[in-house]
Amino acid sequence: MASSPYVWGIEIGRSALKALRCRVSPTDPRKLVADAFDYIEYPMMLSQADADPVALVRDALQEFTSRNKLQGDSVAVSAPGQSGLAKFIKLPPIEPRKIPDIVKYEANQQIPFPLDQVEWAWQRLAGGFEESGFVMDAEVALFAMKREQVTKALAPFEEAGVRIDVLQLAPIALVNMLVFDQLPPADPDNPPPSTVLVSIGVDSTDVVITNGLRIWQRSMPMGGRSFTKALVTEMQLTFAKAEQQKRNAARASDPRAVFKAMRPVFKEFASELQRTLNYHMGTDRSAKIGRVLLLGNAAKLRGLSDFVGKELQLDVQRLDKFAALEGSAVLSAPAFRENRLAFGTAYGLALQAAQAAVLRTNLLPKEILRDRVIAAKKPWAVAAMLGLLVAGSLNYVGWYFAWQTFDERKFVPSLAAAEKTTKDSRDAEEALRQVQQKRDQAAGWQQYLLQAHDRRFQALDMMRVVQLLLPSDKVDDPDPAQRRELVEPLDVELQLLAHE
Repeated sequence: MASSPYVWGIEIGRSALKALRCRVSPTDPRKLVADAFDYIEYPMMLSQADADPVALVRDALQEFTSRNKLQGDSVAVSAPGQSGLAKFIKLPPIEPRKIPDIVKYEANQQIPFPLDQVEWAWQRLAGGFEESGFVMDAEVALFAMKREQVTKALAPFEEAGVRIDVLQLAPIALVNMLVFDQLPPADPDNPPPSTVLVSIGVDSTDVVITNGLRIWQRSMPMGGRSFTKALVTEMQLTFAKAEQQKRNAARASDPRAVFKAMRPVFKEFASELQRTLNYHMGTDRSAKIGRVLLLGNAAKLRGLSDFVGKELQLDVQRLDKFAALEGSAVLSAPAFRENRLAFGTAYGLALQAAQAAVLRTNLLPKEILRDRVIAAKKPWAVAAMLGLLVAGSLNYVGWYFAWQTFDERKFVPSLAAAEKTTKDSRDAEEALRQVQQKRDQAAGWQQYLLQAHDRRFQALDMMRVVQLLLPSDKVDDPDPAQRRELVEPLDVELQLLAHE
């Protein structure tokens, strides 16, 4: 984790290493203060036939680290736009919680490699609105790089011992620079015209179009080397001589011949840019182009901006001044002023490292980020373990010394009294148990007697029922005949017994 408010944006270009050290202004968060810079030009371009790109970059990084202090600063680096994929996807109406799922689906569709072979990241862009639980007109930016390209981009820095915190595609760094430095705050209800940023590199040109809300990007297969090749072909010069003539065309022995040789490339460059703008307007018919800004040292070619503006019928100008970049020591340095058009990408990288960028995706491998999070927590974990160890040790020492003061003889009377109290308590509990047992027995006899008292009328009731069931003489019968019928046999029998 960075311990310094300063950040580095480092671009390893095809012709030079560009680096810018900045911090967010303490008085205005919409400003960036430049503290240091470095511009290290290679002895030859990386794309030349006899060049050793690995050795050239290694030497440049060694020179850079030898004269600049990076420890404690966050470092953001770029990868060429051609080495990655950038897609800006407009989403259908969708619930906010489902956006990650549809983005993953789109990633599977848009990225032409299995997702486990790439590093990819996405971010929802400004704009859109939520209605009835659905997000309308939402747009996401999706970026990806193959793992091999990520490893290739990070390898020189790992060899030089430079800790990288952010890996970003160069065109996206340019978007961050353009939005922060050149555009007013975007209003979704009244979107401004789009600004076109044309960053001319050695072998390719990055075209970025944005109004702060919508973003579009494309790389053109033309760069400053195309102008040099034209001089080599038309004027029969060596590559080094042609490069020198291109950079000093106005001071050449025959400027007219130099510009005449480059004129076809001027025209081809303007035509390619026109095709790019036409394609963009075809994909976004609501887009309006306001102005075109040129970046890159090749943009210093005299007459290029005027020629392109005339061909496109647009306001084309070089981005000679960074409006939101402060720091007079850097801005007034001759080397920076001479190469200020080459620091656009480094500026955008510094913005992201300083957490002031609009696009914050990071293509640094997740394994590296996870390991760094764990490493950042290790000191705290070790400190916590040491704290627990010290606390446990102090507790043990306290108990140890307390035990050393123990004398068994002092506790004999107290232990005996405690034993006697325990015995008395047990005896009392036993006596209470016996009394409770006798009480329960007496209650049982009482219940039995009460039940017997309740049954004293049962025998009488039973005898009454039996008597009712037996035959009996109805002496109260008013029928005399029936009575005689019952009595006369008994009288006869009694008389016979009397005679005998």
